[in-house]
Amino acid sequence: MKNKTKTMLLTITAAVAALPLAGYALAQTTPKTAPAMTQPLAQTQTTKTTESQEPVIKGSIMLPAEQKGVEMTDAEESAQYLKLAKITLDQAKAAAMAAVPGTVTSIQLEDQDGYLVYEVEIGNQEVIIDAGTGKVLYQGAMDAGDNESGNENDNEAGESGN
Repeated sequence: MKNKTKTMLLTITAAVAALPLAGYALAQTTPKTAPAMTQPLAQTQTTKTTESQEPVIKGSIMLPAEQKGVEMTDAEESAQYLKLAKITLDQAKAAAMAAVPGTVTSIQLEDQDGYLVYEVEIGNQEVIIDAGTGKVLYQGAMDAGDNESGNENDNEAGESGN
């Protein structure tokens, strides 16, 4: 029985000694990747963007992906946006005016970067309001191209306003 006990103790000792080595070997073979850089949800941004760089907007209401082969009319899209919005046009207008004083010249409920937002124009400033929370996601000067066509697209979501 002593021989059997010796063999068992030797086996256990060898297994215990091999565990750290196995862990070390596994750590050496696992590819090392840099930790993913995450950005917080967009906050009020006061920095201006360059002409080619658009602000990245991350709102609270993500719009459903468009289905291939299924086209929605502007009216259907506007109706869908209105159903998804958690705040009203007046609440978005108030939030934008709190961030940028002045007269609202245009307000639209639209898709930006896959999120539902209100785009509010006050003078030459653009204010993006989260349609779910009412928070300002972006504010800054409008690009020269934003106002070229006048106010033709103000009724895109069936809304324009003072």
